[in-house]
Amino acid sequence: MTEKRIKGLMEKYLNGTITKKEESLLERFDGRLLSKNHKDVFKDERHRKQIERLLSQNISRPRKRISLPKWARVAASIALMAVVAYSVHVYTKVEEKVEPIVEMTKTTEWGQKLNLSLADGTQIRLNSGSTITYPDRFEGDVREVVLEGEAFFDVAKNPDKPFVIRSGEVLTTVLGTSFNINTYPDSQQIAVTVASGKVKVASHENEIHLGPNEQGIFDKKTKTISKKMTDIATFLNWKDGIIHFEDTSLAQVVESLERWYGVTFVFENENLRNCHVTATYKNEMLPAVMESIAYAKKGLRYEFLENDKILIKGKCTD
Repeated sequence: MTEKRIKGLMEKYLNGTITKKEESLLERFDGRLLSKNHKDVFKDERHRKQIERLLSQNISRPRKRISLPKWARVAASIALMAVVAYSVHVYTKVEEKVEPIVEMTKTTEWGQKLNLSLADGTQIRLNSGSTITYPDRFEGDVREVVLEGEAFFDVAKNPDKPFVIRSGEVLTTVLGTSFNINTYPDSQQIAVTVASGKVKVASHENEIHLGPNEQGIFDKKTKTISKKMTDIATFLNWKDGIIHFEDTSLAQVVESLERWYGVTFVFENENLRNCHVTATYKNEMLPAVMESIAYAKKGLRYEFLENDKILIKGKCTD
């Protein structure tokens, strides 16, 4: 018999409207079973005392005193306590304090990289000189993070809650896929390169959709977005510890090396910036990289200075 049924029968008993059949049902109810159920009503001793206070404040006495058997008084008390306990439980759940969402920010210095796991299972590889801001948990209709720099995302699938990366004026939206975003503030472009799945890249003016081995480029000056096919491996080498240069100007080479190793390059002759390099390095130390470039480019020399500076000097023969 449920607490609701017990309460209903007791109310009828108190006001004198109970039938013989209902009274018989009430008499057959085992008091020991009530006691057993009574123990399950309260979560702890503090909860029990709270219910007792509520009962003393809210249960009014009947207008006409009726002499009840001991088992009936017990049944009435327990039934009413069960109802009040349930009400307190619901009230407590409603009033239970909701912990605020905490915004997390992770930053990598030049020469550092970082792996992150978000609350939804999304995996992120953050490149050097980058900053990402994300909540400690995702609530609402979207999962949104903010990126400055470069990162590779392997987004956990959730068709009902898109994953959005805000990068300055560009929003990249996915449901579950893997892709790379390059959005360094000193670059004139924001590049999104897709490894798998589909991605939407949008600015205030327009938007494009990208598939595997496609790259979307937002030009910060013209505010336009273009799309092209590309070799995704070239743009994902960094996360595997690989630096690859394919007929790349020395100006761009040293820019990559500065981010990779946390150093600063100085040119003795500005014309050296136009020298081109083709090479691949995997987890190499900086001195080995510099020695390799100098060997390939006859006449080009370098010198390690103080405060993590490197001087490029001599001449370049392509």
